[in-house]
Amino acid sequence: EAAAATRVPLTKRVLASYAAPAMPLALSGLPIAVYLPVVYADPDGFGLSLVVVGLLITLSRFTDVITDPIIGFLSDRMRTRMGRRKPFILFGTPIYAAGMWLLFVAPDDFSDMTFLGWTFSTGYPWMFCMMSLLYLGSTIKDLPYNAWGAELSRNYNERTLVMSWREAFTVAGSLLSAFIPAIILFFGYTKPTDAVYMLVMIMCILMPVFVVNAVITVPEYPVIERSRERVKLLAGLKVVYQNKAYRYLVIIFAFSSMGAAMTNSLSFFFVKHVLVAGELYGLYLAPYFVCQIAAIPLWFKLSRKIGKHRATMVAIGWYALWASFLPLIAISPAEWFTAFRVEVLLAFLPAETYQSMLIYFEGIETGKFLFFIIIMCLKGSSIGALSALPFAMAADVVDVDTAETGKQRAGAYFSIWSMVRKAAYALGVTIGLSLAVGFGFDSLADPRATTNSDFSLLMVACIYSVVPALFKFVGIPLLWKYPL
Repeated sequence: EAAAATRVPLTKRVLASYAAPAMPLALSGLPIAVYLPVVYADPDGFGLSLVVVGLLITLSRFTDVITDPIIGFLSDRMRTRMGRRKPFILFGTPIYAAGMWLLFVAPDDFSDMTFLGWTFSTGYPWMFCMMSLLYLGSTIKDLPYNAWGAELSRNYNERTLVMSWREAFTVAGSLLSAFIPAIILFFGYTKPTDAVYMLVMIMCILMPVFVVNAVITVPEYPVIERSRERVKLLAGLKVVYQNKAYRYLVIIFAFSSMGAAMTNSLSFFFVKHVLVAGELYGLYLAPYFVCQIAAIPLWFKLSRKIGKHRATMVAIGWYALWASFLPLIAISPAEWFTAFRVEVLLAFLPAETYQSMLIYFEGIETGKFLFFIIIMCLKGSSIGALSALPFAMAADVVDVDTAETGKQRAGAYFSIWSMVRKAAYALGVTIGLSLAVGFGFDSLADPRATTNSDFSLLMVACIYSVVPALFKFVGIPLLWKYPL
């Protein structure tokens, strides 16, 4: 118990140092979540099959079923002078960075190859292998990192503070990744591959610096376990599974992740083919993430008043409300959005400035696009809550388990959390892209002389917005009777 007494309230420096690696991780999150299908299945990328790309994303996650529990188990049991978590984080970071670079800064072109009578592009095996390398590095560094954060404090509200700092850095990194495509757009770099190259390069520079600083600055407290009994891997996972509150959280987060995957994977295609404004995609991301940052303190303030699980329920309702407007934008005539067109909104500018600004928007229907940004800002204000609050609730579950059993099993808990999140997200990508293609959507079509039918584009809008909201609603009854 003496070691426990040495714990002191976490300072802002420690909180910032722990949370800082989340920023470059978020920089890589945008390419993986949004741009990966675009880079490999868009005419401005490698032009591969959208369905096959989605399927490979799912298959590459199967390795996590094995690696996640193993890494979680090992990081719980390892004892070094550096601690249990830090060696894994240091080892996994360069693997992750290498996978990220090789996945997105791929060869300029792929050729066809024949294997067992099948002829296909070498882009498919390249993509699969590099994703597997990337996800291996992610598992090695992220599971111990998450468990480390859950163990930094034993105070209920201070753990929420740890998660809020990390979420703030996550969204700040997302915001930076959103502004970069917007900035380079005005320099003529409008292709998704241009934005991805810049984001990956910055991530590979910042991540090692922030990780090393966190390892040096942030404490990892000695393990204090009342129970000395060693639990085997499968037995430990079984114990975690038997935790009712945790099972609820895993189910909630799994369906929420599947919904998020559908939205993210179809985001660019919605803007490019439904709104016919693909060149302006970078301009949408920046205000969207600004609203996420602005809303995070409000959601945590609400969670302190009504509880984290009820605040999450409110966030789901708020998300669904604004998601329902997006198909209406898709089917409405452009004339309804005349007041939101750039040429109307910028009419107050001097004539010379006005004409120079319009050059960037020439030939683009900006009315729907700008109204879409407003709706997405309102919808996006809930995203921070739907990410940070369930994670903070998971940390509470781990703390209760430690108090009841005397065992520190954060690694086992977060290995299951990570495994389910990755699998659910990958499955969501495949479901979303396959549904879109199943309804006749062609990602290689010219959006301004499209061969896509009005029905297929409407279905893309629904799969992008309404279906993900329905997936998130699965968690409402579980949150209602959440036991903690």
